[in-house]
Amino acid sequence: MSSGSSPAQTSADAPAAARNEGGAGSTQAVEQERRRGQRVMLRVKIRVHVALQGTPSTFEATTVSVNPAGALVVIERSLRSGARLVVEHGSTQERVACKITRPPRETPEGFYTSLEFDSPAPNFWKIAFPPPGWRVEDV
Repeated sequence: MSSGSSPAQTSADAPAAARNEGGAGSTQAVEQERRRGQRVMLRVKIRVHVALQGTPSTFEATTVSVNPAGALVVIERSLRSGARLVVEHGSTQERVACKITRPPRETPEGFYTSLEFDSPAPNFWKIAFPPPGWRVEDV
């Protein structure tokens, strides 16, 4: 894990309702996001399997942060929001179906892409996630 600010912690990664300062429901949206599970900064090599215009394609990618319901990953190519794909864990070769939840954000490193598993898979990343509500300040 690294310290300091990271792209996974920016407001661009927060849900639209949570970024709408002072807007109705902004607190509720943030709490719903937290209930999905704590995000953990973790670099894991993965393979992304997707059909592009009917042709199966595989891309190497790396996670930026993970949670029990998905991840923020860096992929060399932009894939459309809503695209269906399969993520393969680089170490275990375990696979999980998911979709892209937001338009990818281009950076010098690649395209930051938010993925959501079809069903939560807390054991997919092979780590123990902090309990709900856990904060660094509590240590």
